[in-house]
Amino acid sequence: MESSSLIRRLAEQALVRDLPVGAAQAVLALRYCILCRRSERDPMPELERRWGNILAARRYRLVVEAIGHCWPDPFAVAPPCCPRVSFDEALLADMVGAAADGDRARFDRLSSDLLGGDGREMIFVALENFIRARAPGRV
Repeated sequence: MESSSLIRRLAEQALVRDLPVGAAQAVLALRYCILCRRSERDPMPELERRWGNILAARRYRLVVEAIGHCWPDPFAVAPPCCPRVSFDEALLADMVGAAADGDRARFDRLSSDLLGGDGREMIFVALENFIRARAPGRV
């Protein structure tokens, strides 16, 4: 493989539509939360509509707060209409998948270069709690 095509493949950003459904929803909800924060609006009504219950909406807000607290640099978020995910969003999508699978080892492998132990714990627990709240039958 030519070095230019290899570099292009490594730098290519994934499409939102290619993410697993739960991960794509989490990424798009994060984009919405960021927009709301910038415009001083409350994201809770939309999160409740998106997730189907107030508990899941509240717990997703805790995920967003944990990310804001633990991420070492500003979290790179693509514009809401952008079909591609930022590298931070792609990592979040993978972390959501690991938490949904209950795979703490994979979650740690994905995030250990970026987050310290306390940060990984905080985000993993927040994601687990959010995923449990989204389970069918929860209100």
